[in-house]
Amino acid sequence: MKIVFGCDLHGRMNLYEELFAYALTAGGDAVLIGGDLFPTRLASPLDLLSGKVDFSEALTAQLEFIDSYLVPRMRGFMEAHPDIRLLYVPGNHDWVVAVEHFMQCLPGALCLHNQVLCLDGITFMGYGCVTDSPFWVKDYARRDTKDSGFVSSRYPLVSSPGGIILSRDGRYALDNPSIEEDLAGLPLSHPRSTICLFHCPPYGTGLDTLHDGKPIGSRSIARYIRQHQPRVSLHGHIHESPYMSGTYRARLGETLAVNPGHHPSRLHAVTFESSDPSATLTHRVFGTSSPTDSGLDRAVDRYARRIKAFFMKTVLMKK
Repeated sequence: MKIVFGCDLHGRMNLYEELFAYALTAGGDAVLIGGDLFPTRLASPLDLLSGKVDFSEALTAQLEFIDSYLVPRMRGFMEAHPDIRLLYVPGNHDWVVAVEHFMQCLPGALCLHNQVLCLDGITFMGYGCVTDSPFWVKDYARRDTKDSGFVSSRYPLVSSPGGIILSRDGRYALDNPSIEEDLAGLPLSHPRSTICLFHCPPYGTGLDTLHDGKPIGSRSIARYIRQHQPRVSLHGHIHESPYMSGTYRARLGETLAVNPGHHPSRLHAVTFESSDPSATLTHRVFGTSSPTDSGLDRAVDRYARRIKAFFMKTVLMKK
């Protein structure tokens, strides 16, 4: 089976269009999307400083994107190419209400979150949650291990049928299983024929390297991969990681793990044959080579990430 994998599209129509075109050019049998499907949009981001921001607009923007673009575009793609499967997991920027709406509107695209499914002789396992951070969308934020704490945040928000609500005292984390506990409920009967689809990368693998060179992935996901040894493990979440670590692929025992990275103006994605992923893995931007961090756009992008990290720590951390 020819797999096409992209992630962190963040509601950018240009990246979705490139992904669909890439799938057809590459002759893909399945398109996997690894989370952060919808736009993260606030009408007045500077209102975060005053505490008067209207987060309901952020949920509305995701629902409108689903109805106006993503569902009709994906439905059209699936109707035109019924032999190509679409599978996905959510990411930490996606509100759960928006994900559930998308699932209801387009059941033919399969949400793999917290599931293990067998399709055409290949087992697919999916998990969209990430380790906690100061970021305000908490629907898919979890403690890494059952003994981990939560990150104190100025805006700990979750979505509900009634809208966006505060999740006080870390209830979004403490009232839900940790990543470690969730993954314990997802055993793999046939790991060597399994493709895992995560949003969060495994800790300390070069797939989770931030702009400052530090790892920020999940230790529980790393342990799960090393314990079960799936054939392939696909990841996203840390956009700049390939450029910072110099690699978009890693080995965890017998498992090939991949994070293609992200850039807003150019799709980062990979293709591979499920029968021999290591030999056939190809990156849309880097080919079979290592990433190179050259050019003004990457320098500007890294500078922007440093500003974002400073903003997260100084504005979003609970005082």
